[in-house]
Amino acid sequence: MSVASFLQPCSGDTRRVFALATWLLAAGLVFAQGLQFSQALFDWVEGKYGSSARGRVQALQLMIERHGHGSENAMLERVNAFFNDVRYNDDWALWDRKDYWATPFEVLGINSADCEDYALSKFFTLISMGVPEEKLRITYVKALTLGEAHMVLAYYPTEDAEPLILDNLTNRIQPAGERTDLVPVYSFNGTALWLAVNRVEGKKIGGAGQISRWQAFQEKLQQQMGG
Repeated sequence: MSVASFLQPCSGDTRRVFALATWLLAAGLVFAQGLQFSQALFDWVEGKYGSSARGRVQALQLMIERHGHGSENAMLERVNAFFNDVRYNDDWALWDRKDYWATPFEVLGINSADCEDYALSKFFTLISMGVPEEKLRITYVKALTLGEAHMVLAYYPTEDAEPLILDNLTNRIQPAGERTDLVPVYSFNGTALWLAVNRVEGKKIGGAGQISRWQAFQEKLQQQMGG
């Protein structure tokens, strides 16, 4: 089956987006970390998900090592295509729960993801390849054509530049102003939280600190990497 056949929307609603934004602001954020690979990680992936999953994680490592620290636009294209090749499904189908944030290793383990998992996996992979974290924001939007909440990854070439949008709904990386089907609500990375002003600008409303879900996600990621 083709990649395009898996490019499906993320489930959820706008009220959940606003609620999570408020929760993240109250809790604070922490710095993100790059991906690390080890024999223990590969053994864990293979033991839990099988040899094909191990091969997919090794392919991720190879992409990072071969193509990291190059042209940022080239890295965006490569990472976007790599994870968009993973089939879509929602959290209920994948994890039998609501709003589960899967790590890149879990995503490649089951070879499936929802919109949050795509955005998070691209975020951590690009950081691992040398893209500065301050250029990347995990962004909650409302997808107008779908009438649903959705998550994408935004890349800012410079602090005040129009961001480029990496989205599992399309393999094209487009400027935010061209994505008239998306209405941004808020965005975050490990250092700050922004409320959207328009499709291009955001207002910073929070800084780094101790957290709950975001911290738990990174602790899980670190544990899987053997930390």
